[in-house]
Amino acid sequence: MRNAAFFFGFGLGLSALCTVRPAAACGGCFVPNTDNTVVTGHRMALSISMTQSVLWDQIQYAGKPEEFSWVLPVKKGAKVELANDAWFEALDSATASVIQGPMANCGGGSSGGPGGPFFACGASADYAVSASDRGMPEPPSVTVVHEGTVGPYETVTLSADDPKALEKWLADHAYVLPEDIKPTVAAYVNEGFDFIALRLIPGEGIQAMRPVRVVTPGSVLGLPLRMVAAGTGAETAIKLFVLGEGRYAAKGFKNGLVSHDDLIWNYDTQSSNFSALRQAALAENGGKTFLTSYARDTGLLSPAADDLGSISYQIRSEDFSYNRQATSIAEAYFFQGDANGEKVGDVNACVSSIAKAAAYMGGFQVVGDCADPAGCAPLEDKQVPAANFACGDLDDLSVALNGLHLGDIWVTRLEANLPRAALSTDLVLEAASAQVNVEHRVFVSTAINDPCGASVAAPGAGGRSGPPSLPGGIVGAGIALAASAWLTRRRLAPIRA
Repeated sequence: MRNAAFFFGFGLGLSALCTVRPAAACGGCFVPNTDNTVVTGHRMALSISMTQSVLWDQIQYAGKPEEFSWVLPVKKGAKVELANDAWFEALDSATASVIQGPMANCGGGSSGGPGGPFFACGASADYAVSASDRGMPEPPSVTVVHEGTVGPYETVTLSADDPKALEKWLADHAYVLPEDIKPTVAAYVNEGFDFIALRLIPGEGIQAMRPVRVVTPGSVLGLPLRMVAAGTGAETAIKLFVLGEGRYAAKGFKNGLVSHDDLIWNYDTQSSNFSALRQAALAENGGKTFLTSYARDTGLLSPAADDLGSISYQIRSEDFSYNRQATSIAEAYFFQGDANGEKVGDVNACVSSIAKAAAYMGGFQVVGDCADPAGCAPLEDKQVPAANFACGDLDDLSVALNGLHLGDIWVTRLEANLPRAALSTDLVLEAASAQVNVEHRVFVSTAINDPCGASVAAPGAGGRSGPPSLPGGIVGAGIALAASAWLTRRRLAPIRA
């Protein structure tokens, strides 16, 4: 890992501060009346290089806000930009836990021998997989639904040179700065932070904000959690995707894993106990725990495989009018953006360029943040322009890669369900003690309530060495054996002006 630890200069701190206008309902906020809209979760991605650090943040909220303000503490020189929905949709789906259970086969035959198991091939976003009762594996079922988000309609940067600037801006726009958050704001001011404030008007039925990204020069690893407390309830769910030259962990928090050896498949419910094990692991250390549910040193730009076979992703619309298969997270990002209707240009050419980029892996570094490679500074030996990794308006990948060496990029997924007390201190990332992959696809080799009355054998040594044979006539092994993630979309919900 090339990067030295350094405190991250901007905040992932959401401060959804509510208007006090009569009869106004607010999202992710504090209110002086009975309104109960709160922030329920954050999806964040952090890219770390020696050149720059980039934080993507997207909030989910409960309630029906008419308007709210989103406030981030930032270091001088930071800039905020709108990001694309497809970025989180691809990262989330590609790294979600996939639990594969054995399927009962009382008749024997083509499923690996009499009584032998074969894969119930699929997954779900709820961390359990359903098996079919039709005598053959179900298709993959991990889904990411494109539901529509709202972006900021007003952005302002407030300087720390004026310690009352944020409070005055909020008051001028009829927002309230709660008393218990004032000390936090004062602390960030004393530490030299500016503030970026975004005013938003959510659309009818929309429960998520369009992601934004904040770009800060230099390699920085600290994430101020203190502002996250503003607008949240008793607990806040956090998903953090870290892109850098190594696997990362949360310093000062317990870092845990869900034990695959404790997984049990229940034939009666056609599900595993993964969700219960996950919740128990998150609750350890008083809830001040981050689980590593995925870590891989391949897969972002090039095809990847694990003990269960190759990994691929299916991107489709509900009516199958859009149906593409990707072999890497980067390809999935481009296809998902295309499916969403985001401006991508020639998506096939973009995917082809990603495939070519895989050949660069040996020590090549991504450089530059200009849109046109011809306008970038002259490249040195083994440097690749970041613009090569953009596709129309889909530039999140190119921004994320700037400064990174292509052969050293890891993607790590950290999950937490933090109680409010855990948001009183900031999060600093550090190199994980074990620089090894954490697999997110697991075959459960222990089962109960087998309708055939037979025990379930592991698919190989250690229970995860390879899949058993599938019934004859099943084609598309790259999809069936891989338990591919499905990225789907729905029509955008209407956004109220």
